[in-house]
Amino acid sequence: MIFPPFYFDAERPIDLICMGRVAVDLYSEQIGTALRDVERFKKYLGGCAGNIAVGGARLGLKCMMFSCIGKDEMGCFLKKELETEGVNIDLLQETEHHLTGLVLLGIKPPKEFPLMFYRTDCADMQIKTHHIKSEVLQQAKAILVTGTGLSTATMLQTTEEVIQLAKHAETAVIFDLDYRPVLWGLMQVGDGETRYAHSQRVSTTYQRILSFCDLIVGTEEEICIAGGCDEVVKALEKIRALTQAPVVVKLGEKGCDVYFANHNQPLKTKPFPVEVLNVLGAGDGFMAGLLSALLYGKSWEVATTCANASGALVVTRHGCAPAIPYKEELDYFIQHFDEQPQIWRSNYLTQLHQKRAKRNSHGLIKNPQGFKQGCNTIVTMDSLAMESMSFSALKLIAGEKYSFNEHYEFAALLMTGKVVFHYAEQSQQVDRYDYFLQEPIVLHCASGQIASVEALTDCEILLIETENNASFAPLLFDKSNLLELDNRGKGILDDSSYRIVRTVFDKRNRPESNLVVGEIITFQGRWSSYPSHYHDQPEIYHYRFSEPQGYAFGENGEEVLRIEHYDTYQIAPGQTHAHCTAPGYTLYTLWFIRHLTDNPYSTPTFLKEHEWTRTDKANNRVWKKKD
Repeated sequence: MIFPPFYFDAERPIDLICMGRVAVDLYSEQIGTALRDVERFKKYLGGCAGNIAVGGARLGLKCMMFSCIGKDEMGCFLKKELETEGVNIDLLQETEHHLTGLVLLGIKPPKEFPLMFYRTDCADMQIKTHHIKSEVLQQAKAILVTGTGLSTATMLQTTEEVIQLAKHAETAVIFDLDYRPVLWGLMQVGDGETRYAHSQRVSTTYQRILSFCDLIVGTEEEICIAGGCDEVVKALEKIRALTQAPVVVKLGEKGCDVYFANHNQPLKTKPFPVEVLNVLGAGDGFMAGLLSALLYGKSWEVATTCANASGALVVTRHGCAPAIPYKEELDYFIQHFDEQPQIWRSNYLTQLHQKRAKRNSHGLIKNPQGFKQGCNTIVTMDSLAMESMSFSALKLIAGEKYSFNEHYEFAALLMTGKVVFHYAEQSQQVDRYDYFLQEPIVLHCASGQIASVEALTDCEILLIETENNASFAPLLFDKSNLLELDNRGKGILDDSSYRIVRTVFDKRNRPESNLVVGEIITFQGRWSSYPSHYHDQPEIYHYRFSEPQGYAFGENGEEVLRIEHYDTYQIAPGQTHAHCTAPGYTLYTLWFIRHLTDNPYSTPTFLKEHEWTRTDKANNRVWKKKD
C-alpha cells in the first residue's frame, strides 16, 4: 500500500521550531523508591518541547526552541543545555517574574513512575505571539505545538495565534497531544502520574486546533481526549471528521499505527520490544525519531521505524532528554536489532552514547603547555562516525621521520621548520619559519597513498585526518597554488574585522576531498570569522598568538569562550561562531571543515541581523562621531 508523503517546504533552512514546555527534571537516582523516600536526584533538561528539540538536534535536525525560562539558576541551566545540544535559542525568552518549571520524577518499574509538577504560573507558559515573527516561521519547515500549551487561557490564545501565523507562512503544524490531566486541574496537585481523565472541556479545547494541524501524534489515551470519547476507534472517527491530517497512535512496546485520510487500514509498523526501566520521555524520543526522518523526506515506513527505535532506547535509560539517542547509535540499534534483540544491553551501544554525550559537552580543548615531541593527539576521530576528523600536533626533532597513516585522507600543514615530504615517488623540500607572515605549506593525500615526512630541523606539523574512499592525486600546496588569499573586511567599518584568509583547498580545487583547510591571520584588536555564522558541517579551529600570553574571545552560540595560546575549538554542526582578539595580540587560526555526505560545505549562513556589516555599504549605516 502506498501512503501519502508528509508535505513541507524542503528548501527552508530551519527544520523544526519546538514551542512549549522546557523545564528542569529532577530524576530519582534510587530506582524502586517512593518519592517521599528519595534522597538523591539527578538534574536534567526536560519538558515535552524541550526534549523533542534536543532529540531532533541529536538526530540531525536544525531545531529552534520557542519557549520561556526564568531569570534564575535553573533557567541558566536550561539555556546552557540547549546550546550544548546544538538547539538554536534565538526564540527562547526570559522573564524576571516567573520561575523556571520543575518536575520531580520517580522510577518504580515496570509500571509506577510518579511525577510531581512544580509549574504554577511558570516561565514556559508566558510566551506570547509577538515573541515570534512571521519571517522566522517562513524559514521553518514545521512548528511543533503541545497539548499543555492549551491548558491556560493565555497560552491557548498564544498557541492559536501562532498556528494561524504558521498556516499563513505555509509552515507545517505538528500537534503533540501531550495530555497531563493534573496540568488541567483535573487531579490532585501531587498526582502527575495519572495519564488519562475524561474531560469534555479538554476535548473541546483540543478540537479547536485539530483542523489546522498537518500531523497529530499521541498515545491511545491522548487520542481519546482529543476525540472526546473513551473508545479509541470512535475517538479516531471524531478526529478524522475534523482533520485530514495523518494521525500517529503510539502503542508502547507494540510500536505505533498511522491513520491516513482516505485509507481504510492504518500503517502497521515495526516494534522494538525491550525491557522497560523508565517510560518517562519515551514519547518525546519517539517524536524526535519520527520527525528526524519525515523532515528529511523519508517514507512513513522509515520514519516510524526511527520513531519506534528511538522510543525503545529511551525506556531502557535514566532521564528524558539525555536518554534520547544520537543518529549513529539509533542507526546501529535498528541495523542490529533483528539479529541481536538484546543489543540495547550492549556495552558498545552504551559507549557510543556516552562518547557522543561527552563530545557534545566540551567545545574548547586546552593545551596551555603546548605540545611535546612526537604525535600529540588533540581530537580523536569517532570510529563509528563516518563524517568526523582527527587532529594532532606532530613535533619532530632534526633527523626524525614520520610515516602518515595510509588508511585516511590527510592534510599535513607545516607550521615551522625545514622538512622533506616524500610522496608519489618524489621528494619535496620545504621550509616555513613564520606562520603569521608566510603562506601555508600543506601536503594533501588520499587514503591508500604512502607518504612520510623527514625533519631536516626541529619542526612542527599540524595533521588532519578523515575517512574517504575516493582516490585522487597527492598534491603539495604552497603560495603558488593556494585556492584563495583574501584581505577580508578591509575598508569596511574602520577595518574592525580586517583579516587575511588563506584557503588552501575546498571542493573547487579538490572535488574528491572530504576536507576544507585554511588559515586566518586576525590583526590585533579585531574581529574574525565575522559576521557570526553557522553551517551544517563540523569544523575545528586551532589557535596561536603572536605572544604566548595573548588571548581572544570566541562566540559559541550565546556562550562566550576565552581563547588562549594552543587552544582548539570544536564547532558543533549548526553552532554560530565568531571570534575577536585582544588589542596587542595578533591571532593565527587554522580552520578545517569536514564535508557531509550529499551536503558538502560551500558557504556559511550568516546571522541575518548582522549580515549588513559584510559590505562597504555598512560604512554609511554605522554611527559616527560628529565633529
